[in-house]
Amino acid sequence: MVMHHTTSRVGSTGVTSRILLAGLGAAGLVVGAFLDWTRDTQGTHVSWHAVYQDTFGGTDNIVKSIGGASILVGLLAVLGLADASGWLLRFAGAVGIVGSILFIIQVQSSSDHSLQTGLWFALAGSVLCVAAGLSGFGRGRPVIIDE
Repeated sequence: MVMHHTTSRVGSTGVTSRILLAGLGAAGLVVGAFLDWTRDTQGTHVSWHAVYQDTFGGTDNIVKSIGGASILVGLLAVLGLADASGWLLRFAGAVGIVGSILFIIQVQSSSDHSLQTGLWFALAGSVLCVAAGLSGFGRGRPVIIDE
């Protein structure tokens, strides 16, 4: 008697692409935090209030900075590699994209601020995290095994 079992086999391409995209995304978020975001001010010195207020206060506390939030999202993306479904990677990327868009809106509504490199690194890193979460790591191709 022949019994067929369907199982799932994950290819190395899916694993490699997820690790590569997540690594690049997290690196973009972390590196972007230490680059200039607006008015030649590093993200680690821009208050996180800048995502919802047009008054861009400075801070010396990295925990209360937009760069600190970017680093936290990057670390969350790295943690997302532990989950095969990719939901944590997608969540981290989505949080980064929303935060970047809110910051862009505040900068564009202010006449004396401009967007700089750090923001673009963080935004690109966030998009790469979403792409990593959508890569095919958790969805292997079906394989029929005869027993």
